[in-house]
Amino acid sequence: MECLRNKVILGVFGIFMLFVIISAARIGAADLLSGYARNELNAWSLIAAKPDVSAVDSVSGALDMARLIAPDNPDHYEYLARLALVRSGMPGVSESERNLQLVRGLEQIRKAIALRPVSPYSWAIMLQLKRERAEYDSEFRHGLERAVTLGPWEPLVQLIVADVGMSAWAALPGAEQTLLKGNLARGVKRQAKQMIAILRMHRNDCKGERAKLNAGCSR
Repeated sequence: MECLRNKVILGVFGIFMLFVIISAARIGAADLLSGYARNELNAWSLIAAKPDVSAVDSVSGALDMARLIAPDNPDHYEYLARLALVRSGMPGVSESERNLQLVRGLEQIRKAIALRPVSPYSWAIMLQLKRERAEYDSEFRHGLERAVTLGPWEPLVQLIVADVGMSAWAALPGAEQTLLKGNLARGVKRQAKQMIAILRMHRNDCKGERAKLNAGCSR
């Protein structure tokens, strides 16, 4: 009887270990796919590149697979939102397709935020998507507050907040403008060159292609 009990215990333990190994393998595969997508997105952002369709499709496929394996990982939805931003700005994209990609991006970043509301990067990405639709509404203002509060000294968050914040400046109440001033002050201390470049870019925004995104420009 004791021998049978030991065999049952060993069998249950073996099944448990097999489950652990399979789960670890799945998580590892999802991490590899997600890491590939992240590296590609970061590379495109770093050199301000316009990737070709095949490269974008490759990243999209990797993220779709990663999401199937680990549907509760907020990184996957954050990267899908970033990918939607890339797709919306690709050469030759129609206005309807551009808007479709931005809507999809907002859907993905909202999922990421629901899973990880303390990430300033997710809130900052939402701000970029909202700015591309010129939506300076209550969601935008809430996202601005969250991004600044959660990531006051994060270099990338500082840059995104400065960029989208200057676009929205005239549409924002005084409290949000104060948040932006604080972000600019911190950014100048940490990365003055980049922050000054953003301010200079926005100085002439109403004369360029980005005028429609700037709330301070006449409609």
